[in-house]
Amino acid sequence: MRFVDGAEQLGIGGDDLTGIVALFDGGDCAAVQQRMAQLVNARLAAAELRVVEQIELAARVQTAAGGNIPGLSPVAAGLQTEATELTAVVARLQGAAHRLAQPPCDEDCQCVTAASVVTAARIPAARAALTGAGDAPVGGPDIVCTIDGGIEAMRGRIDQWQAVLDRATGRKPADGGVSLTFAHDPAMTVDLARLAAAEYACCSFFTFTLTVGPAGMRFTVTAPPEARDVVTAVFGTATPAGARA
Repeated sequence: MRFVDGAEQLGIGGDDLTGIVALFDGGDCAAVQQRMAQLVNARLAAAELRVVEQIELAARVQTAAGGNIPGLSPVAAGLQTEATELTAVVARLQGAAHRLAQPPCDEDCQCVTAASVVTAARIPAARAALTGAGDAPVGGPDIVCTIDGGIEAMRGRIDQWQAVLDRATGRKPADGGVSLTFAHDPAMTVDLARLAAAEYACCSFFTFTLTVGPAGMRFTVTAPPEARDVVTAVFGTATPAGARA
């Protein structure tokens, strides 16, 4: 029953579940593990692709909103929330894939315990497939989130960023990201520094720069090319020419 429950948690059902249960009942551990790994990796690739699609859709929605909305538009914020929910699915599948890649039948049966293993969510393969760069060498950073607390913590972090970004007075393009301006406000300075430190602790592909000067505060967010659509989806895009700041 633990085996069946774990397989269902990984999204394995129907004929696929019937087939691996038959293998499991037959006692062929290596065959069960190999088939489960195939099913999990297929679901992992599909889930990663859905995450990237949600992120890039959120970025397109935010670009269409332009500078009229300082923070994320409600639609873009909703899409970003959906992406974090999918990221939790990716994390579970990634952990299962890692577990199933271990030698079969150690002290804990990999096939039974695979669903209980959760690791950081990584999206590089889906991005390569989406951009058509599948044959390009993989050398850039993965999009990795290691925030503790699962999906509720992700939602909470997005809400915190939204509350701060809604107070931005303007935005400009930056090399590899976006630069937001804020009025002088000691409390806002603390909030930006606190959130940037917390975000970097779990998403180290971001670079944050906070500058305080006579004209106000400038908060710049950048990332390598592999993760720049995430910058746009989370922090918005620069104001297009002619748009209202």
